[in-house]
Amino acid sequence: MKPIKLFIICFILSACSTTSKLKIESSETAIKYANSISAEDIKKHLSVLASDEYEGRETGMPGQKKAAKYIQNFYEENGISGGMPDGTYQQSFPLLINNPKNIELSMLKYAESELEKPMKIDLKAFKDYYFFGGFGDTTISNMEVVFVGYGIKEKSFNSYTQTVKGKAVIMLEGHPEEYDLDRDWDNWRLKLKTAQQQGAVAMFTIKENFKESVESIRYFVENPNMQIHNKGIKKYNRIPNFYLPDSIAEIITSLSMDELENKSKQGESWSTNVRANMRSFFKDTSYKSENILGFIEGTDLKQEVLVLSAHYDHIGYDNGEVCNGADDDGSGTVAVLEIAQAFAEAKKDGISPRRSILFLNVSGEEKGLLGSQYYTDNPVYPLENTIADLNIDMIGRTDTNHVNDQYVYMIGSDRLSSELDEIARACNKLYAQLELDYTFNSESDPNKFYYRSDHYNFAKKNIPVIFYFSGVHEDYHKPTDDVEKIMFPKTAQITKLIFHTAWELANRDKRPELNK
Repeated sequence: MKPIKLFIICFILSACSTTSKLKIESSETAIKYANSISAEDIKKHLSVLASDEYEGRETGMPGQKKAAKYIQNFYEENGISGGMPDGTYQQSFPLLINNPKNIELSMLKYAESELEKPMKIDLKAFKDYYFFGGFGDTTISNMEVVFVGYGIKEKSFNSYTQTVKGKAVIMLEGHPEEYDLDRDWDNWRLKLKTAQQQGAVAMFTIKENFKESVESIRYFVENPNMQIHNKGIKKYNRIPNFYLPDSIAEIITSLSMDELENKSKQGESWSTNVRANMRSFFKDTSYKSENILGFIEGTDLKQEVLVLSAHYDHIGYDNGEVCNGADDDGSGTVAVLEIAQAFAEAKKDGISPRRSILFLNVSGEEKGLLGSQYYTDNPVYPLENTIADLNIDMIGRTDTNHVNDQYVYMIGSDRLSSELDEIARACNKLYAQLELDYTFNSESDPNKFYYRSDHYNFAKKNIPVIFYFSGVHEDYHKPTDDVEKIMFPKTAQITKLIFHTAWELANRDKRPELNK
């Protein structure tokens, strides 16, 4: 699952328990093929995909290529067609890769007296700053730095009291607690977008607990970033985004953190006497990655397509140790394979789904949902004919919010289609009887899980989605996310639930209606 800063959840919302109003009949045929999904088969496949041989399946790297071949071979062996127009399986997409080591940042602080030489501020990566959230071939010299308080722009509170066009902005994290604001200003993306809309050319955020923050996301700030190569055009739609510790911020502004906070609460902003220079550059643009597409054609409603998705990439190595990603997202990947095999067995017995089903195994999720972005920007099957995306990411473990393992988080299921949510509930009641936990479906979820896996690229295109998830655990994005920690009966039970939901969606008379 794609990372962002995680906040401590101080309370858990109760799982929604509304009974579905839909009448869905139990299907002995569906039960028969669901029973082909087993904990033993899940373990067999996961023991391969999450082994050291696959080197953490990092996007564009040899381990990811091995995993792509394994998935393709599985589809071929089970008689599942390739989903590309020519019947092949791989949808390749080109990548631009930027190494943080290719970023240079320096600052000069000018004295009030013209007789004094400016002070050079030597900034070292990961000690004095880190770069996150965007990149490109960019050189900016002698850019003025403006302090903009909390970086908020609303009618009731405006940090942009002076122009920042063509300048860099520096701001505090978060928002003033005493103000009732309309939007979530703890969201760095919103602040970055706002700064860019105001004409800023770069953003610096003063990071509380800077050292601890670097350690918690070290892999993602030290290792190469990626974006989709836009037909040879090196283009990125965000301005450069840096984080600074308190010590550097106090040098830049000549004020203490207490003084900065007090002034920020009053909505004050001002130009500093600091100029910044930055350069970021690409070196190698020859990388590519692959989505793997399996496809079962429907019968009478075959023009409509149901998508089942999971990302098969992971993060590669961390300090020389392979991160096998057994749960993230080996568990979801194998679930898609098992569901595909169950539908394939039904087809062999002469029972094909009414709608077509696309089994979409995407890469590049850990680099910013890249594979699913590429698919939804370059769909093989028309998005207007895509009835839903059932996305599976991390269903193999139990988090600290639950005493037993008989649950699954449902995220996004009612955001675009309450009918899709009702169908999922009804299938659970008939077949699985799991606890459906809607904690992270809340729009106020501080973890922002709704935006952090591949379903989101479908949701952005107004396609109903369900994100199946069992929560974050202590081995998330660590070398210890290994096969022996997977709860295989739990994984199989959730996979069967998703199969039943897919079976129902693929065979209903009507597709799920969108909310009005």
